[in-house]
Amino acid sequence: MIFSLDKIITGHAGAIYDTIVDDSGFLFTTSADKFIARWNLEKGEQEAFAIKLDHPAYSLALINEDKHLLIGSSRGNVHVIDLEQKQEIKNLAQHKTGVFSLCYNAKKSEFYATDAEGYFSVWSAEDFSLKLILPLNCGKIRSMTLADEGELLILSCQDGTTRILECNFYNEIVTLKSHRMGANVALVKDEVLYTGGKDAYIRLWDWKSEKLIKEVPAHNYAVYDLIDMGDTLVSASFDKTIKVWEPGTLEILQRIDAKSKGHTHTVNSLSKISSTEFISAGDDRKIKLWIKS
Repeated sequence: MIFSLDKIITGHAGAIYDTIVDDSGFLFTTSADKFIARWNLEKGEQEAFAIKLDHPAYSLALINEDKHLLIGSSRGNVHVIDLEQKQEIKNLAQHKTGVFSLCYNAKKSEFYATDAEGYFSVWSAEDFSLKLILPLNCGKIRSMTLADEGELLILSCQDGTTRILECNFYNEIVTLKSHRMGANVALVKDEVLYTGGKDAYIRLWDWKSEKLIKEVPAHNYAVYDLIDMGDTLVSASFDKTIKVWEPGTLEILQRIDAKSKGHTHTVNSLSKISSTEFISAGDDRKIKLWIKS
């Protein structure tokens, strides 16, 4: 089993920072060119939808059954876009530095934002009111992911910790010293936690007992993203490569680089489309669609 390149989509004039796919199969991207774009993946074309900001945006999230798009800007604003009306309905200005991660919790009807200074905020997805903001004093919080059906939230922090919060009172219940140079990404699969960091390692944890199960030097440089494809995991890195892994054993199954039709620059973002397809994007301004073959 390997992933093969299905198509290349171009259109951005700057590095692509984040990607997200909606339930209809449309892709949203944000770029250093200050545009947020929507793409028809089947046709490999840009839709007649684009948002131009005054500053680049680092993060995206879809909420409320894909009715609203959240955009986290480099200046700290969270823009709320009504996708049916195709207009901004809220500009949330609580954060003062770049919003690096956004996460929607449908079970709680809330969404979360994190920034470059280590602030974590909780917002109502119904009226967009601020419910809570916490200074976690952990440096930049680069990513968030939900676990335990929305009861837990996992934060990947610049100080090298992976922090697990419960989603009722947002108390920190587990703190793992996961990556010496900074934690970048995490996901939970089959009751175990996978983390990727600036130290280029992927680590597998029994997070409940806070014990390290396995670690591999996954890339030459920082691991920037990690997605669960069901029977495999896929990682992306600053080293310009994408790698496919066997869950549990962390045995490498496939390496995708420029010579194998991969990216020529840093790979910033991965997005799962289905169990057989995913998107990659990065500093080479290209969107690549990969399909299992």
